[in-house]
Amino acid sequence: MNANNNILHGWRLYLRFFCLASLLISPLAMTETKLPKILSEPEAPAIPLDGEEILQAFADVRDDAKVQDAAGTRAVNLWYTDGTLISRWSNGVDSGEVTGTWRVENDMRCITISTGLPQRVGKESCGAVFRRGSEYLSFNSDGSIHGIHTLSPLKRTSK
Repeated sequence: MNANNNILHGWRLYLRFFCLASLLISPLAMTETKLPKILSEPEAPAIPLDGEEILQAFADVRDDAKVQDAAGTRAVNLWYTDGTLISRWSNGVDSGEVTGTWRVENDMRCITISTGLPQRVGKESCGAVFRRGSEYLSFNSDGSIHGIHTLSPLKRTSK
Protein backbone atom coordinates (compact mmCIF):
# COMPACT_ATOMS: atom_id res chain seq x y z
CA MET A 1 0.00 0.00 0.00
CA ASN A 2 1.43 3.40 -0.87
CA ALA A 3 1.24 6.49 1.35
CA ASN A 4 -1.92 7.84 -0.33
CA ASN A 5 -3.74 4.54 0.17
CA ASN A 6 -2.66 4.49 3.83
CA ILE A 7 -4.02 8.01 4.32
CA LEU A 8 -7.28 7.16 2.53
CA HIS A 9 -7.65 3.98 4.57
CA GLY A 10 -7.04 5.97 7.77
CA TRP A 11 -9.70 8.54 6.84
CA ARG A 12 -12.19 5.78 5.99
CA LEU A 13 -11.64 4.18 9.40
CA TYR A 14 -11.94 7.57 11.10
CA LEU A 15 -15.18 8.35 9.23
CA ARG A 16 -16.68 4.96 10.12
CA PHE A 17 -15.66 5.38 13.76
CA PHE A 18 -17.09 8.91 13.84
CA CYS A 19 -20.40 7.78 12.29
CA LEU A 20 -20.71 4.82 14.62
CA ALA A 21 -19.78 6.87 17.67
CA SER A 22 -22.41 9.47 16.82
CA LEU A 23 -25.05 6.72 16.78
CA LEU A 24 -23.94 5.15 20.05
CA ILE A 25 -23.79 8.25 22.28
CA SER A 26 -25.71 7.80 25.50
CA PRO A 27 -29.46 8.56 25.46
CA LEU A 28 -28.99 11.12 28.27
CA ALA A 29 -26.47 13.12 26.25
CA MET A 30 -28.74 13.02 23.22
CA THR A 31 -31.74 14.20 25.21
CA GLU A 32 -29.77 17.20 26.41
CA THR A 33 -28.70 18.16 22.89
CA LYS A 34 -32.16 17.43 21.41
CA LEU A 35 -30.78 15.38 18.53
CA PRO A 36 -33.35 13.80 16.20
CA LYS A 37 -35.38 10.95 17.69
CA ILE A 38 -33.91 8.54 15.18
CA LEU A 39 -30.49 8.88 16.80
CA SER A 40 -31.66 8.93 20.40
CA GLU A 41 -33.89 5.84 20.25
CA PRO A 42 -32.26 3.24 18.03
CA GLU A 43 -34.21 -0.01 17.82
CA ALA A 44 -31.19 -1.98 16.67
CA PRO A 45 -27.46 -1.46 16.33
CA ALA A 46 -26.27 0.44 13.26
CA ILE A 47 -24.03 -1.77 11.09
CA PRO A 48 -21.72 -0.16 8.50
CA LEU A 49 -22.12 -1.52 4.98
CA ASP A 50 -19.19 -2.41 2.76
CA GLY A 51 -19.17 -1.58 -0.94
CA GLU A 52 -20.79 -4.82 -2.08
CA GLU A 53 -23.55 -4.49 0.52
CA ILE A 54 -24.25 -0.91 -0.61
CA LEU A 55 -24.50 -2.07 -4.24
CA GLN A 56 -26.88 -4.87 -3.28
CA ALA A 57 -29.04 -2.67 -1.05
CA PHE A 58 -29.46 0.24 -3.49
CA ALA A 59 -29.73 -1.59 -6.82
CA ASP A 60 -33.15 -1.08 -8.42
CA VAL A 61 -34.99 0.15 -5.32
CA ARG A 62 -37.44 2.82 -4.31
CA ASP A 63 -36.15 4.73 -1.31
CA ASP A 64 -38.59 6.63 0.90
CA ALA A 65 -36.26 9.01 2.72
CA LYS A 66 -36.51 11.39 5.64
CA VAL A 67 -33.82 13.97 4.95
CA GLN A 68 -32.13 14.89 8.23
CA ASP A 69 -29.96 17.77 7.05
CA ALA A 70 -32.91 19.68 5.54
CA ALA A 71 -35.63 19.99 8.17
CA GLY A 72 -39.02 18.62 7.18
CA THR A 73 -37.85 17.31 3.82
CA ARG A 74 -38.93 13.95 2.47
CA ALA A 75 -37.82 12.36 -0.75
CA VAL A 76 -38.68 9.42 -2.95
CA ASN A 77 -35.46 8.28 -4.57
CA LEU A 78 -35.21 5.76 -7.38
CA TRP A 79 -31.82 4.01 -7.43
CA TYR A 80 -31.10 2.08 -10.62
CA THR A 81 -28.57 -0.72 -11.09
CA ASP A 82 -27.07 1.15 -14.05
CA GLY A 83 -25.89 3.88 -11.67
CA THR A 84 -28.56 6.49 -12.35
CA LEU A 85 -30.83 8.03 -9.74
CA ILE A 86 -33.92 10.22 -9.63
CA SER A 87 -34.98 12.01 -6.46
CA ARG A 88 -38.33 13.74 -6.00
CA TRP A 89 -38.32 15.76 -2.81
CA SER A 90 -40.69 18.06 -0.95
CA ASN A 91 -41.02 20.01 2.26
CA GLY A 92 -43.50 22.56 3.56
CA VAL A 93 -42.14 25.28 1.28
CA ASP A 94 -40.89 23.78 -1.96
CA SER A 95 -40.44 20.65 -4.03
CA GLY A 96 -38.30 19.48 -6.89
CA GLU A 97 -36.63 16.73 -8.84
CA VAL A 98 -32.95 15.88 -8.87
CA THR A 99 -31.21 13.52 -11.28
CA GLY A 100 -27.73 12.14 -11.14
CA THR A 101 -25.50 9.12 -10.91
CA TRP A 102 -24.29 6.96 -8.08
CA ARG A 103 -21.48 4.50 -7.53
CA VAL A 104 -19.54 2.90 -4.71
CA GLU A 105 -15.94 3.62 -3.86
CA ASN A 106 -13.97 2.72 -0.73
CA ASP A 107 -17.10 1.36 1.00
CA MET A 108 -18.95 4.65 0.52
CA ARG A 109 -21.89 5.59 -1.69
CA CYS A 110 -20.87 8.40 -4.04
CA ILE A 111 -23.41 10.66 -5.75
CA THR A 112 -22.95 13.17 -8.57
CA ILE A 113 -25.87 15.50 -9.26
CA SER A 114 -26.71 16.17 -12.93
CA THR A 115 -29.81 18.38 -12.61
CA GLY A 116 -32.03 19.92 -9.96
CA LEU A 117 -29.47 21.35 -7.52
CA PRO A 118 -27.40 23.89 -9.49
CA GLN A 119 -24.90 24.45 -6.68
CA ARG A 120 -24.05 20.71 -6.64
CA VAL A 121 -24.10 19.84 -10.35
CA GLY A 122 -21.01 17.85 -11.29
CA LYS A 123 -19.60 17.69 -7.74
CA GLU A 124 -19.28 14.18 -6.37
CA SER A 125 -19.99 13.60 -2.69
CA CYS A 126 -19.36 10.31 -0.89
CA GLY A 127 -20.57 9.07 2.46
CA ALA A 128 -20.91 5.95 4.57
CA VAL A 129 -24.12 3.91 4.70
CA PHE A 130 -25.27 1.94 7.73
CA ARG A 131 -28.12 -0.54 8.18
CA ARG A 132 -30.18 -0.39 11.35
CA GLY A 133 -32.93 -2.96 11.45
CA SER A 134 -34.96 -2.47 8.27
CA GLU A 135 -33.76 1.10 7.71
CA TYR A 136 -30.61 2.51 6.19
CA LEU A 137 -28.77 5.58 7.42
CA SER A 138 -26.71 7.64 4.99
CA PHE A 139 -24.03 10.07 6.05
CA ASN A 140 -22.50 13.15 4.48
CA SER A 141 -18.75 13.27 3.84
CA ASP A 142 -18.29 15.30 7.05
CA GLY A 143 -19.86 12.48 9.11
CA SER A 144 -23.21 14.19 9.75
CA ILE A 145 -26.34 12.19 9.06
CA HIS A 146 -27.99 12.89 5.72
CA GLY A 147 -31.02 10.61 5.62
CA ILE A 148 -33.03 7.72 6.98
CA HIS A 149 -34.06 5.40 4.18
CA THR A 150 -36.72 2.73 3.82
CA LEU A 151 -36.07 0.64 0.71
CA SER A 152 -38.47 -1.43 -1.37
CA PRO A 153 -38.00 -3.28 -4.68
CA LEU A 154 -38.44 -1.09 -7.71
CA LYS A 155 -41.13 -2.12 -10.16
CA ARG A 156 -39.14 -1.11 -13.20
CA THR A 157 -41.19 0.04 -16.14
CA SER A 158 -39.27 3.11 -17.31
CA LYS A 159 -37.40 6.02 -15.88
